[in-house]
Amino acid sequence: MPEGQSRGWRALAWSHAHLALAVLVVLFWSLLGDRLAGLLFLPAWVLVTQLIAAGSLEAARLRRRAWLDQYLRDDSPWHRWLRGGALMVARHQLLGACLALLLLVKMRLLAWVDWPLLLLAVVGLVVLRNGLRRRLARHVIGDHLPAVTRRLVVVPAAGLLGLALVVAALWLPQPYLIGLGWEEALLRHLQGRDAASLLGFFERLGSAVEITQYWAMQNAVESLRLGAPLALLGWLLLLLTQSAFAWAYVRLLIGADALRREGRRSAPVASRSRGEGESS
Repeated sequence: MPEGQSRGWRALAWSHAHLALAVLVVLFWSLLGDRLAGLLFLPAWVLVTQLIAAGSLEAARLRRRAWLDQYLRDDSPWHRWLRGGALMVARHQLLGACLALLLLVKMRLLAWVDWPLLLLAVVGLVVLRNGLRRRLARHVIGDHLPAVTRRLVVVPAAGLLGLALVVAALWLPQPYLIGLGWEEALLRHLQGRDAASLLGFFERLGSAVEITQYWAMQNAVESLRLGAPLALLGWLLLLLTQSAFAWAYVRLLIGADALRREGRRSAPVASRSRGEGESS
């Protein structure tokens, strides 16, 4: 391989190392044993929350800045009051904590076939982001191009990943629940799961949701009177859980990318400030 091409591949890999690191950390935690994963659950929850909140905060501030620039004068003090402060941060931290909890619990319950989909989603996100950025480069101000691109790529990336996860869930073998009552199905398939720890409680809750969706979908055909409502319940649970997980996963990647780009942008500013201080 030519030296220039090899250098280009290394530069490409390094420029996206933050995405690989975020995914590998979450995957590694999901493979830990129950005891060690339970001990590291709170640190992992905090870390994933911050990554998700970073991306959502960037999108929220972008929307707020566009609204303020459109309706307020440049010299208006309302810019400072309305640009978003502690309340905005708290709201997105809470949303990030909910999505992070869903992501971590779902990662512990994933089947092996879903892992390649998550790794392919990283590649797909990068391809979508780069293609969209090239199309937007002629229309969007350069300073705002990365943030606008990240905001617009979330929906298609999460939609494609959610669709792939739904197909994988339908393709995988499911527990046979036809003819069982809902309580009996839960008792039969949740026995042996430890709910003493905080992580164990959430894992048990997530497993109960999965059993409920399979029970509703399988028994809908058997019950003529309740068939339609049961089928609707099962499909809604399946679509909501897989879509929410895909949304949280893509938000994790977007947040990691936003933090990396923000760090690269602030580094020259810090160096320039130090240089000015030394010269003075």
